[in-house]
Amino acid sequence: MPFGLLKAAYRRLSWLRRDRIALRRAGSPDWVVYFGGQGFGDDLLLSSVLHELRLRRSGRLAVITRLTPIFDHSPDVDVVLDNDWPVLDAQLRRGRPGVHPLYYRGLAEPDIDLAPPGHIIAEMCRQIGLTGEVSLRPHLFLQPDELAAGLRVTTDRPQIAILCMSASSVNAAPNKVWPGERYQAVVDQNHHRFDFVQLGSLQDTPLRHVIDLRGQTTVRESAAILARSAATVCYVGFLMHLARAVDARAVVIFGGREHPTNSGYPCNENLFTSLPCSPCWRRQTCVADHACMTAIRADHVTVALDRLLARRDTPMEVAREALA
Repeated sequence: MPFGLLKAAYRRLSWLRRDRIALRRAGSPDWVVYFGGQGFGDDLLLSSVLHELRLRRSGRLAVITRLTPIFDHSPDVDVVLDNDWPVLDAQLRRGRPGVHPLYYRGLAEPDIDLAPPGHIIAEMCRQIGLTGEVSLRPHLFLQPDELAAGLRVTTDRPQIAILCMSASSVNAAPNKVWPGERYQAVVDQNHHRFDFVQLGSLQDTPLRHVIDLRGQTTVRESAAILARSAATVCYVGFLMHLARAVDARAVVIFGGREHPTNSGYPCNENLFTSLPCSPCWRRQTCVADHACMTAIRADHVTVALDRLLARRDTPMEVAREALA
């Protein structure tokens, strides 16, 4: 067996052994929560469901995830399983429920998702039979030393986190891409008053006049940077949800693929372009040459940043929805 495969197999066995030890310590779970998708944002949204389950039901909660660090120190889960699907099989064989909260409703036609009827977190909670009021936000619990390390600037200027996706980025989504030169224009307009920290993958477009941390931070380090930043500039995706999970505000460039009422948060500045075709919920194709994205200019983001910073010391707005 090639060394790389052998190393991966050994690491997988180590994960399974750690999971079994965790299960023995916590006891057999009463509920196993899982998503099973490809996006890390979906796994983070499970924290919302776990929080609401913890409020309503007694018993031990387990979660299956590909991104275990997001659940470190969480009071809402008893055991975190690293993509350990045999545990779910055993759970089902014992007649205990697996909790699979989906918001995805299928395709209206090829390349077009069926829009969720409400916010995706509310839909996830509704799908597993929860009732009553739910909070539409994810949760990630940082420790004091992690928060202290999240401040990466050495000046007195506010720290601003920024994420710039390109067509070659990891998990690139064409209809979420705002032109890289516009992200750069945001930095150029503001780097004299803010210190920008660029997060993301090495495949993201590099920006000038920033502290470049692309590919250099763990998910929890990124979360701490967001928590210590005065604001974040990003597109719709994992970082948007991660910022909300640590009570950080963001300017989110929605464009027109999806509407902020379906996936956004009211504490943010959500830049949505209303066109006859938006929200289109298209994955790859576009009938308007991405006019919803190009309509958003760098100065729109700058003005949104100023609006956000004016609310910096006010309580974070939390959307709630009553489920029947």
